[in-house]
Amino acid sequence: MQPNPPASDSPPVPPAERSHWVVFAGILLMLSGLFDLINGFVALLDHGYYATTANHGNRLLVFNFAAWGWVWIIVGVAQILAGLGVLLGARAARITGIVLASACLVGQLMFLSTFPYWSIFVMVMSLLVIYGLVTEPRHVPGARV
Repeated sequence: MQPNPPASDSPPVPPAERSHWVVFAGILLMLSGLFDLINGFVALLDHGYYATTANHGNRLLVFNFAAWGWVWIIVGVAQILAGLGVLLGARAARITGIVLASACLVGQLMFLSTFPYWSIFVMVMSLLVIYGLVTEPRHVPGARV
């Protein structure tokens, strides 16, 4: 029979102090959401902004610019909310953040021909978010996403 573990009188570690990577990822996730909101509003309000040639018309992959604008706005709002959840320490927010950062990473591929440097910057930011959300928090050995 094993002895009972000693009772811990120390308060639980706040989410922001568990891992600085998680805080960094939460902030970057909110910033990425802001960028996606801007992408969405630009696609809604200025249809020609993302067109690279006259052959593309008003279509970006399979939808028109208005549809992609709404997609980016919804993803941006979801990223901002997930970023707030990450900062509060919600596990579901971390998983949602990973999924949304992955979607943003893939979604930026369509803007790569139009804005290569900006797209690469946002893609690197999404990779940092994913890395920050899957790293093991300090003070909680074995605790993953």
